[in-house]
Formats: sequence, structure tokens, C-alpha cells
Amino acid sequence: MLSIALLIASTGFSQKIKLISGSLSSVKGEDVLEIQFTYDNMRVGKMTEEDYVRDKRAEADKKDGDGGDRWHNAWLADRDNRFEPKFIELFNKYAAKADIIVDQYREDTKYIMVVNTYFIEPGFNVGISSKPAFVNMKISFVERSNPDRPVAVFDIIQARGSTAFDLGHRVQESYALAGKKFGAAMKKFLK
Repeated sequence: MLSIALLIASTGFSQKIKLISGSLSSVKGEDVLEIQFTYDNMRVGKMTEEDYVRDKRAEADKKDGDGGDRWHNAWLADRDNRFEPKFIELFNKYAAKADIIVDQYREDTKYIMVVNTYFIEPGFNVGISSKPAFVNMKISFVERSNPDRPVAVFDIIQARGSTAFDLGHRVQESYALAGKKFGAAMKKFLK
């Protein structure tokens, strides 16, 4: 009975990948895409990112006079140092089966994969209680010569991270799962 309950509970939090529009037929045959990450109109929990950052900075300043600056710098640095590299690593590992990879530093590709994180649930871990992080992302494939008209748009919903004590690690694991699952799905999407 407990196994069934756990199975039902875990499926309620499973990641979903939805094709919103277009197709990847024009991308088929490309072996490398440039990848770009954006955070446009992002919400964090029930707040705008600006409100979340303001509250967390104030909270950190109360604990330590200039802790808010350190917290904010870490929040921004985690994107470059943890979230994005983990997404790329796992995407490339699994998308290689579809003969395609992404690279942040390839400005000579015909197509760009734009990953916009529009929601982060940061989760929490206070020892006796925890909640995993998760992210929602919109992934658009655009032709470099016409970036305003995506050839395909996907929505990744509830890429679930961990319940680690460290916020950055919880969210990093969300990016890892999103990269892994989306990379694995590329073979199907490129048919």
C-alpha cells in the first residue's frame, strides 16, 4: 500500500515536456546548436524575481550586515556556475543519441536554442521538513537570421530538483533533470 502511495505521489511531480508550436524538422541534420539562457519575466515561488531578491537580501542583511550583497551575488553566479552548465552537460549527454549537442560559445550555428526559465520554486529544507525545488522553462528554437520567429517552442513543466539544504544545489538538480529529459526527448522530436 505504501509503495502505491509513493508511486502516485511521485507521478504528481513528474516533469512534462510539451510542444507548444512548430516542429524541429528544419533543425534535423544540424549537429551543433548555440544555446542561450534567459530569465525574462521570471517568478520565484509566489513572487516576482525582484520581490524575491529584495526579501532574501533583507533577510540576509539582518543575519549579517552585508550578507544581502553576498546572497544576491551567489544567486546570480549560480546561473553561470551551476544551473546552465548542469543543463548543458546532461542535455548533451542524452541528446548525443540524436546526433545533436549545444554549445554556449558557438556563434556560427544556423539555429539557436533559447532556454528561458520563467518559474523557479526554490523549495526548502529545514531538517524536519523539506520541499524539492523545480523549474519551468520555455525552450525556443530560432534561426539565427530570423530570431523573432521560432521554428519550435517547447514548455518544460516541473523539472523537479532535490531537497538538499543548499538552495543552489536544489535548483541545480532541477536544471539537471530538465537537461536530461529534454536531451533524451530530442531523438523523438527530430524525427
